[in-house]
Amino acid sequence: MEQKQWVVSNLYTFSVAARLLSFTQAAEELNLTQGAISQRIKQLESQLGFTLFIRMTRQLDLTDEGKRLADTVNASFSSIFSDIDDIKFNELGGELYIDIAPTFAESWLMPRLSKFQALYPNLNLKIRVKASPLDFKHEPVDLAIYYSHRQHSDMYNQILMPETLTPVCTPEFAQRYQLSGNIEELDSVPIIHCTESIDYADFDYEWQYWYQQHHLNYAKQKHYYVFNHSETSISAIKNHMGIGMGRKSLIQPYLDRGELVTLFPEVSAGMSYILICPKGMEERPRFKAFTHWLTQQISSC
Repeated sequence: MEQKQWVVSNLYTFSVAARLLSFTQAAEELNLTQGAISQRIKQLESQLGFTLFIRMTRQLDLTDEGKRLADTVNASFSSIFSDIDDIKFNELGGELYIDIAPTFAESWLMPRLSKFQALYPNLNLKIRVKASPLDFKHEPVDLAIYYSHRQHSDMYNQILMPETLTPVCTPEFAQRYQLSGNIEELDSVPIIHCTESIDYADFDYEWQYWYQQHHLNYAKQKHYYVFNHSETSISAIKNHMGIGMGRKSLIQPYLDRGELVTLFPEVSAGMSYILICPKGMEERPRFKAFTHWLTQQISSC
């Protein structure tokens, strides 16, 4: 038992020193002497049988083995401290770090988030907006919400809601080009493309997909604009620059207000908004609180 306690103590000392890359700063943070830090690291290296740090004259660096171990212990200690916070704050406090697709965050989540704040005032949210998938092993994020067509087998996945695609434009644009809903009319108007969350595919992927779902041949239009952010593409559409492929859950408020109109048939996007987190994390009370609230909001849409 005593030996196990020493291993845990030494591993935590290593995690702090690895984060700071300084025995001096680690000593200050842990309220120990620099000599005690050095002794613990040497003891841990002896226990493990490999070197963790490259000791240079004025700085430290991690060996390859040290980098690998740092990733592992940091994730483990983060999980432990998160559990402690759940208990300490009656399981509805502490911090929840969320990575989320940009326009889903701005157009769908933000107008509703104050309701969550009112329900859980002691739970702090830290939100990072990012379109591309992250590596949970190297980034301190608790959960992520992506727009995707694939799930991650090594993670907990929860499909929040499927998406629908429908071409949209302003009433003024439709009138200018005398659009009546005939798909052939699309051949002669400027097209707006958006690549947010699908930048791995062709820039006109969503238009290609929409045509395929209608069993029609697709040919690239002569006049088009391409944006990598949905809100920017929607802004271009609202400024009468063209007709764009709208993700309906995100553009519904514009349709409700009459700022945009849809004259052409919609199709299932074949993609969904998916909540992802490391397996086991979904059982923690703060995760359950947030995901339960999310599903309630989605069901009321």
